[in-house]
Amino acid sequence: MSQSFINALINNPVFIMAIVPILLAVGYYLRKSCCPLTKSAALQISSMAKGKNEKSATITSAQKMAERPFGHWEPDYDFKTPTPNEYKGWSLTDTKPIAYRAFRHKYTVNMGIRPMDWDNWIELDNNWLKYHNLKKERLAERGDKLYAIDPCAMDAAWEVLDELCRYLPARYPTMFEFDKDKRIMKILPTKEVFDFNEEGFNPILTCGLLIQDDIVIMVESKKDGSYSLQGGCACLPGFWKLTEKYKMTLDQLHTEAGVPKYKSHLATGMNKFFRRLTVDKPVFRNNYFLQLDGYLGWSKSLGDEDDDKWFGWKVATPATDISDIHFRSERQSLRRLPISGAVIFTVRSYFIPMTELCEEPYVPRRLLNGITSWTEDVGEYKGFHKFKDILLPYLEEKAKEQEEQGLDYSKEPQNFPYGA
Repeated sequence: MSQSFINALINNPVFIMAIVPILLAVGYYLRKSCCPLTKSAALQISSMAKGKNEKSATITSAQKMAERPFGHWEPDYDFKTPTPNEYKGWSLTDTKPIAYRAFRHKYTVNMGIRPMDWDNWIELDNNWLKYHNLKKERLAERGDKLYAIDPCAMDAAWEVLDELCRYLPARYPTMFEFDKDKRIMKILPTKEVFDFNEEGFNPILTCGLLIQDDIVIMVESKKDGSYSLQGGCACLPGFWKLTEKYKMTLDQLHTEAGVPKYKSHLATGMNKFFRRLTVDKPVFRNNYFLQLDGYLGWSKSLGDEDDDKWFGWKVATPATDISDIHFRSERQSLRRLPISGAVIFTVRSYFIPMTELCEEPYVPRRLLNGITSWTEDVGEYKGFHKFKDILLPYLEEKAKEQEEQGLDYSKEPQNFPYGA
């Protein structure tokens, strides 16, 4: 074969395109016969490929959530909420509330969301009966001012009730019993029976009576993809009213309440989060407030609950004694329902006197540092000027007491949002 012929072949792009795959194939089979892939290497490559595929699937899922038409949801009949493990040893009389202490030495503004274990969707403790009775008292007094449901959220209300009827008896079998065929839910200690077949049965009201949380349904708009409060049962909100918040969008809920830095720090991220939330990724977050009375249902120090104009920190009665001040912490969960696509928002309030809170190690100094790091707008939102003259000296005094007793801050637990 002449050199000129070989040169012609090498310079021919068609020949190069044809021969390269053949050479690669030959090289592969030669390598396979001479240097077979070890089992461990094969497993490693397989594992790497699996990880890449899983990551890709997650990204694709998030992309699909963001790219779907506004207000459009394809029911996910394949997803089933994991059945929770039974809470072994749980007791209506002995299981204490979880000590949420959601404050740090320095206050920051962020969404603060964390992944939620399915077992912990609804937290019940030995205050359940107190909360339950208070809810019934307030419902008897205030009726449908405490609950509402728009037709667009009715399917979601039934769906979340169904989720609770599968979750609660599995998690707390000494508290609840559900007959799926008869569609009857029982609260065993109180012998209350909820028959879903009764005319006029209200699913969202029943949800509110089963748990210690208040519960809200957020529905996505077909117009612009925004989320709005289209249903809920809020018997123990403390400082907000369902009648006022009903039908508000996510942005309105926060701007009307005067949430500090909402537009600059939170709005974009929060709206994206709601739109992209998938059914298999529930989350929770915590916050805290200082309240100037001991009323769990409605903080009377903020004004008359029926006065739509004159209530809030601007008209609140200032604290005159440390016994007036209570620590109110919320544990909020967020999850998307698989069939309706609505987002369910639960709000569980934890409530203790400040004097009791400050007996816990590290709390007085950490809370004092956190409060004094508030910016002016945060202080305005949280009523700082109504309690600062009473609370700050008390926290300083209690912190010094603990320090004089040898409290070592180098050993302070870093387990936010929980106590020591």
